[in-house]
Amino acid sequence: MNIHLLIQLKMARITDVTKIERLKQSTMKLVVERGFGGASAMLIAKDAKVASGYFYMHYKGKYELVNSLLQDVYQEIVVRFKELSELDSTFNETIENLIHHFFNMANADPIKVKFLYVLTNDYSFILDKKIHESTFDIIHKLKDLGHASGQLDEHLNEDDLYLLLFINTIQFINQRYKKNVRQIKLTKKDEEHLLYLINKILT
Repeated sequence: MNIHLLIQLKMARITDVTKIERLKQSTMKLVVERGFGGASAMLIAKDAKVASGYFYMHYKGKYELVNSLLQDVYQEIVVRFKELSELDSTFNETIENLIHHFFNMANADPIKVKFLYVLTNDYSFILDKKIHESTFDIIHKLKDLGHASGQLDEHLNEDDLYLLLFINTIQFINQRYKKNVRQIKLTKKDEEHLLYLINKILT
């Protein structure tokens, strides 16, 4: 194959990846700013600086893209949670590491946590079954570890842990952003306060 054609094909692939990434970033940004209903495919394409036709060349519609992003962002958290749960750590250390990961993610890419917040309050979106099962498999092991060590109230179950560690953390972080719209970074004090609240409930 002609070397110039190979270079052109490679550059086209790089451009394509860049456009897809812009579509994803614009989608998360607009869903956060306008909600799912207000983030139209046309607005997303315009914000990403791509043609509307390009959008529909890769996605059937807005719902498919938004749902795909939800699964990807959540899967990223679950993968890290699994890694943390496999460390030789105590129950409390695992909780601290998970919360620390949420705060790191919020500070590195706040739009992701804001995006999760918007969609966790939208009944139109449900986590993929495999991701949900993976999450609760890890939580089940964490619950057993907490009960065995006496670091978790025996009356608390997997659903309680999920609510406290995932939903509550996402809500807490976004409450901080809402309270101070100029706040760019979450502080160590914010993280410590959330851990204090969680530990008061878990034990």
